[in-house]
Amino acid sequence: MIIEVGSGILDEFEKVIHRNNLHFENPLVITGKISGEVIKDYGLVNEYNYYIIKDSTLDEISNLRKMLIEYHHDAIIACGGGRVIDVGKYLARETLIPIISVPTLLSNDAISSPISILRINNEYKSVGTTMPVGVLVDVEVIKDSPEIYLLAGLGELISNISASYDWILAHNEIGEKIDNFSRMLAYMPAINVLNNFENYYSTKDSKFIEDLAYGLILSGIAMNIAHSSRPASGSEHNISHALDKIIGFGKIPHGIQVGFATILTTYLQGQTKEHEWILELYKKFGFPTRLKELGIRKSVFVEALILAPKIRDRFTILNKISIDRKFADSVLRTLTII
Repeated sequence: MIIEVGSGILDEFEKVIHRNNLHFENPLVITGKISGEVIKDYGLVNEYNYYIIKDSTLDEISNLRKMLIEYHHDAIIACGGGRVIDVGKYLARETLIPIISVPTLLSNDAISSPISILRINNEYKSVGTTMPVGVLVDVEVIKDSPEIYLLAGLGELISNISASYDWILAHNEIGEKIDNFSRMLAYMPAINVLNNFENYYSTKDSKFIEDLAYGLILSGIAMNIAHSSRPASGSEHNISHALDKIIGFGKIPHGIQVGFATILTTYLQGQTKEHEWILELYKKFGFPTRLKELGIRKSVFVEALILAPKIRDRFTILNKISIDRKFADSVLRTLTII
């Protein structure tokens, strides 16, 4: 995989592609309505054929598949947020046409992961897809993205600290096979950001954006090596999936949900130092640390905690601790995150 992170990447898109020995003659740029406006000044939309994605449905994907085949496109350039890139990765798997990921947001690890979230029969489902052959991140484009998406990306990356603990726990408690290389590939960038957050002046800091981009890219690669989302998804993601089931998918950005849940899971895991540092990091950057900041009632979050251990077959700290309504309420009051 080719990885390029820096300022001015989109200004020199073809140069970047060629110096990495990628060559194509007839690429198709897929983008969204808003992301299309973001990239229109960089020539991608003007120089190549493009398609504006309206939704991540199978009908939309079918139209794109026909277009790719009929017009003999030899590359997919997915420019946008997670939805656009997820559609691009799925199409790459279906057509065997290589995809280049060009995120305009850094809200989650979809920019490089082998997993796509698609809307199938009005339900959002996770499906295995093809990883991009390249990920190109223009720091200046990311700087101009809304703050909420950078915070979501931060929450997604930091949640790897919780996921890493859970994988070790599952290995020790039930003998689950563990791949320590892929685990550390996802874990170390998260710890790097946590250990160095005092050196970032804000989420718009170029160094922070670079570290975040590399961390999310490596999370995706780690999942591909492990053939599982295990390196970057544990108890915190179970809580998020439970919330999706209760309040609906996409009501709150995924990275915000898993990042918030990590406050609770690192506490339950006994990662005291990491838990305290995460709270300091969140407070510095304005990441939500209370339920009222998320717009979620305590009763709803308690229901999610009770449901989370049963949401999928993945052993985590939530399976080791007996969670009932009284316990959940007590923990939330102890953490003062209500």
